[in-house]
Amino acid sequence: MMTKRNFNAAVVQTLAVLGDLEHNIELLQYYTQEAVQQGAELVVFPECMNTGYLFDSTQHCAELAETLTGTYVNAVADLCRQYKIHIASGFTERDADTNKIYNSGILVNCQGEIVLHYQKQFLATHDQNWFEVGTKGCPVVDTELGRVGLLICFDGRIPEIARCLALQGAEVIVDMANFFTMDQAELWTSARAYENGVWLIAATKTGVERSIYYPGGSAIVAPTGHVVAKIPYDTHGVVTSNIDLDECKAYNKFRDRRPETYQVLKTQFGDTPLAPLLQQPLIPEQVSLKVAAVQSHVLQEQRSIEEVFETISHTAKLGVKLIVLPQFFNVSTWLPNAEDAKIASQQAHQHLQIATEIARNYGCMLVLPIIERVAGNLMPSAVLVGTEGEIIGRYYQVHLEPEIRGWARFGDQFPVFETPFGRVGIILGYDGHFPECTRVLALNGADIIVWSCAWQHSFERELLAVPKAADNRVYLVCANRTDCPYPGGSFIIPPEGFSHWDVNVVAPPVTRHGAVIPLYANLARSRQKQMIPKVDMLRNRLVDTYKPLTSS
Repeated sequence: MMTKRNFNAAVVQTLAVLGDLEHNIELLQYYTQEAVQQGAELVVFPECMNTGYLFDSTQHCAELAETLTGTYVNAVADLCRQYKIHIASGFTERDADTNKIYNSGILVNCQGEIVLHYQKQFLATHDQNWFEVGTKGCPVVDTELGRVGLLICFDGRIPEIARCLALQGAEVIVDMANFFTMDQAELWTSARAYENGVWLIAATKTGVERSIYYPGGSAIVAPTGHVVAKIPYDTHGVVTSNIDLDECKAYNKFRDRRPETYQVLKTQFGDTPLAPLLQQPLIPEQVSLKVAAVQSHVLQEQRSIEEVFETISHTAKLGVKLIVLPQFFNVSTWLPNAEDAKIASQQAHQHLQIATEIARNYGCMLVLPIIERVAGNLMPSAVLVGTEGEIIGRYYQVHLEPEIRGWARFGDQFPVFETPFGRVGIILGYDGHFPECTRVLALNGADIIVWSCAWQHSFERELLAVPKAADNRVYLVCANRTDCPYPGGSFIIPPEGFSHWDVNVVAPPVTRHGAVIPLYANLARSRQKQMIPKVDMLRNRLVDTYKPLTSS
């Protein structure tokens, strides 16, 4: 099969009418013609386009649902043959053999053939009223327009689903959606594209269907995370963009994955370290603590290291019980070379002694990202110092920045440390580009995840950070350097994320060296993993479909 490396794709933003199949097919025909006039070779429609979405009952849904050979799917096939295009659309499906009802998606090729059939896995509360959990796994298919995978709306909130599609070679992920909130459209679509280095084409509805308001937000996102085409909110219409599949190759991070360290991702939830923790009763006022990201590290100036420890001490005096420093905090460059690393490793013991004294004096914990010599190897590490000045544990960076691999040796596990102030997990620098890291830590029972950073791009803050917290329902403490390509912006994200999708609005970046960014955290919020009723961000994962995540 010949694959076009460049083609035009279109997203459609409209509103299906509940129970009016004839009208919905007219929408399908009208917007397909509009897209073809704009040169589209792939046209993407929203979720449940044949029926509408907010049914009266399970029986009502079943009455409106169609099989793969029903009127709506046949109309899609006719349009594909007529215009020699591909169409992807969500539809309400009745399985012809079992009569079970699914929230499904199809991709139909130029010959009118269904080349990809997907069923939604991660069901929203209302989905669970009438739909079965999908049984198709995470399928992808080779087409004339590249290798394509499908997901549906809420599936995008589970990082494993998009990841599995990309790991199977998907260059384009099609999202057929009914977005209820702006953050899904404005943040998560770009985050999934950026995480995986793929094109993401998301078509959603706009308007009001009974009690639901759909704001819109249909968009086409490049592998860089940049939105290249978008339909305005509250607007019906079509927008197109050129898709250059070769861009996916330029942003391939998969060669740096460490599947051997992700094995808990295939563990059934009940067998994970997290499961029993969620059954433990907590008294909220006894599991509250003040946490701070301290945006301070060594500079070229004299007494710089003394000033860092002075800042730590002053932070502790404010009652902060967990203090987090940026990556390589005791090195005067954000990207140390072999000589820098050697010198830092020689100073590590002295700096740890000072830190342990501060921790003991103020009864606080410190996360100190340093470089240590271990069995003759230089290893980027983070040392967790306890309230008595003891070393609770060490984390050795698992994913190393390409620039430091000449001198650094990587770690091979993601430990979670039991402390008097909850369970703490740590990632360093480049680890943050791999959603598997924070998922592993969450399943291992972390309440708080520390990300000591040296960000190289604004999207590390703007796209990667919030999903790490909200997808796992944990606190995420981001402590960034002030001398890296994207300086400052340290912040702490609560388990529910923020009230606004744009982190620069809700948490404007502070670039000042020495800034202290605190938050009073209640760990009971980290032990509640539901996003909305019956939608659990950890329990509702379908681990049997995640084999690509842990395969080498």
